[in-house]
Amino acid sequence: MNRELTNNFPVLTEALLKNLVEAADQAGIDRIALVGGIVRDHLINITFKQSQNKFYDIDLIIEDSPRKLAEKIRSLLGPSRVNITRYNQIYQTVELKIDGFHIDIARARKESYPMLGANPNIKPTSIEEDLCRRDFTLNSIALDLRTHKLIDCLHGRESIVNRKIQFIHSESAAEDPTRIIRAARYAARLKFNLTSESLNQIKSTIKLWPWVKSQKNNSKYFPPALSTRLQMELRVLLEREENWCLATEYLQEWGALTLIDQSIQDDRKWERRLNSAFRLGVNPLTAFIATVPNPVDLAKRLDLPHSDQKFLMESTQINKHFLSLYFSKETETWDAQQWCNEIESANWKPTSIAIAICLRNPLWKSLLRWWGRWRLIQSKTTAKELLSRGWEQGPALGRELKRLREIELIKYTKDR
Repeated sequence: MNRELTNNFPVLTEALLKNLVEAADQAGIDRIALVGGIVRDHLINITFKQSQNKFYDIDLIIEDSPRKLAEKIRSLLGPSRVNITRYNQIYQTVELKIDGFHIDIARARKESYPMLGANPNIKPTSIEEDLCRRDFTLNSIALDLRTHKLIDCLHGRESIVNRKIQFIHSESAAEDPTRIIRAARYAARLKFNLTSESLNQIKSTIKLWPWVKSQKNNSKYFPPALSTRLQMELRVLLEREENWCLATEYLQEWGALTLIDQSIQDDRKWERRLNSAFRLGVNPLTAFIATVPNPVDLAKRLDLPHSDQKFLMESTQINKHFLSLYFSKETETWDAQQWCNEIESANWKPTSIAIAICLRNPLWKSLLRWWGRWRLIQSKTTAKELLSRGWEQGPALGRELKRLREIELIKYTKDR
């Protein structure tokens, strides 16, 4: 169903839209359309008479070479306004910035999956067929920039009017289980409901999830590309989604946190842990998975950076160490100096300590005092000042700085 969209996109100037069409004309590209979130959200705003949102990502779809269009845009507007930041030859996509707007240009493509969860095989196709390979009907709407008509062959606008989130076809979630996380994000952000068919598809997909079936969670049981996509979706959920808490509640309600690990699905303290992570500046995904029995193994499966894997390994050591001290009651009379000596002698990273705090080790309050106060207390005399007094570089200088810092820690304890 094609319908003309007479409302202008307030985020996009008329001049910029004309520039995009002009560049397509000069490049000999017949069809160019807006697609994705910018069209969806604009239709939502019109339908429910909501205030316009700010858009930072703009998606364009064409039936030709994205690189050719990007270079023509840069030639037309000049390199001072246009910066081409990335080109993906396999998926035929280009990322660029125009006057600060992030714009993705993609060639319309058809996808087929050699196995569930794997990266798809692709081939060029029409805009209409491209819309059929997307995740939800409300995201399968394009706006032709020449005719100003909606391309809505899957009734995406009807889904918006009915506030429904509907997978495009019966294999949508199975082909890419990370779409389940996306469904939770949209449900939380837009206040839309999943259709019963979509919820049933989620449940059936979870039963097929290879990490659930494999007791050892060995990476050979699932496509590596799926791990990367899962990590990316979780990062978007926890780092960029304003309604991350509600979205995560939906995932738990659907049983979908099993996609990550069964122990997280069973966990009821993730919200407190994540709020602590945000306050302490810890990567929320790292804190989210830190509670599982083998967090380093899970971090590897999710393809987290090696630094995060190390933080998780150290946080496990920290928890075991201080749990032992807690039961021995050895720390009951410790002052700030003794806590600093105990923590700092192990050379643990502050981030690892912060993760242990998020996990609420029985001694977490003392660890928090170290993280937020004690570790920041330093000798009032600097190394530079000691050198000016005749000290030489070396271990003796380090010991003197440590002694002077301990004096400050003792003063701090007495003042408190």
